[in-house]
Amino acid sequence: MLVTHRFARSSNKTHLRRALSNNASVPARPFRTVLYVPASNTRALNKLFSLAGRSKPDAVMFDLEDGVGPSNKSEARENLVQFFKDVSESNSSSSFFKMIRVNRMDTPWFQEDATIAHQVMEYNCDAVVLPKIEGLPDLEAAADHFQKLTSHDVPFWPMIETPKAILSAGDIASHPSVHGLILGTNDLGKELQLRPSQESGSSTSTFSIGSTSATSREGLITSLQLTILAARAHGKFVIDGVYNNFRDAEGFYYECNQGKEWGMDGKTLIHPSQVAVTNEIFAPSNDEVDYATKVVACWEEATRQDSFSGVAVLDGTLIELLHVKTARKILDTSERIKEAESQ
Repeated sequence: MLVTHRFARSSNKTHLRRALSNNASVPARPFRTVLYVPASNTRALNKLFSLAGRSKPDAVMFDLEDGVGPSNKSEARENLVQFFKDVSESNSSSSFFKMIRVNRMDTPWFQEDATIAHQVMEYNCDAVVLPKIEGLPDLEAAADHFQKLTSHDVPFWPMIETPKAILSAGDIASHPSVHGLILGTNDLGKELQLRPSQESGSSTSTFSIGSTSATSREGLITSLQLTILAARAHGKFVIDGVYNNFRDAEGFYYECNQGKEWGMDGKTLIHPSQVAVTNEIFAPSNDEVDYATKVVACWEEATRQDSFSGVAVLDGTLIELLHVKTARKILDTSERIKEAESQ
């Protein structure tokens, strides 16, 4: 005999059930927003700690790679060390996760970048982002290099941005030092030879090369879904690529929701103005939290019945343990987000 419950139906009920089926195995710490900050830009570095509430990113990627020109690499490293020292000495509170994107191993800048990354790990840096990782050999070479610098395991976030990386995404995600995968959709689009396409979802259409608009993402769908599959198979985070036109609010909103529907945990961002809306989109909505609460309540009441058969029914829908686990994750994520935004 099934124990049934009836609650008021939500207009978004189909969407809510779909949301409850996503991301059950991924840890609850939110990574809704990963903001790129070039380490050469002292103004942007200094503005970070003025961000608060929903305008504060879950993670900041301090960039030493593409966001910094060759002539500014040395200055960027010095800025980064000074920034972390100043934060440490001032006891400033920063609840966001801190990553450093180093240059590729085959560049003349990698060794100095790795040394700096190791140095700022002492000042509460959390992870290293590795660009252009194409398979386990690249990843293991980077891990070997960092092991020579420190006795501690360094958490890595490889960037998936080439066809070889897509085809090796499962192997990359399986590495124990990998905590998440970050999609580099601009480089990936270039490597796949996608044609320049019209930005869609906006009242003002423009053409751009390497665009990540809703139109051009049709050519990326297979690559994006393979990366999501790899991350989910190994219990890792997966972060969507950037949206280039930060003034195109409508197109950006569309792409954020698209990424969430496809199963992304969050999105990389190029401008602080994108943070608040992305945090809101990738956070559990009030309706999702309400529905998750009802799922848990339905299950807990059902399990107290002598007639419990291993399933329950909520508004005519079968509820199994897997739905309950995902519902509890949504509730836990919601609480963690509230805690982070209150700091």
